[in-house]
Amino acid sequence: MERRKTIRVREIMLHFWRDNPELYHKMMEARVMRLWGELIDPSIVHYTNSLHVKNGVLYVSMSSSVARSELISVRKRLIDKLNKHAGAHVIDDIMIR
Repeated sequence: MERRKTIRVREIMLHFWRDNPELYHKMMEARVMRLWGELIDPSIVHYTNSLHVKNGVLYVSMSSSVARSELISVRKRLIDKLNKHAGAHVIDDIMIR
């Protein structure tokens, strides 16, 4: 069997994501939602009812007004932290309800 030029898995994945930007974007959105549970204080995560991303905005539904107020006060730092840990600019704003 003749050997051919080897290609690294990283290069294959980069080509795949370049050819499928919508999948890459969805993957990054899913990563941000997963990071929510890892980066946010567990006592606040407990009050999170739902999360979803639409057009670069993370929508967070909270069951506690105290937790909601706390998140609103640190919204900008939270956006920066989520984007940094996701490895890409995914979230432009957070809407907390």
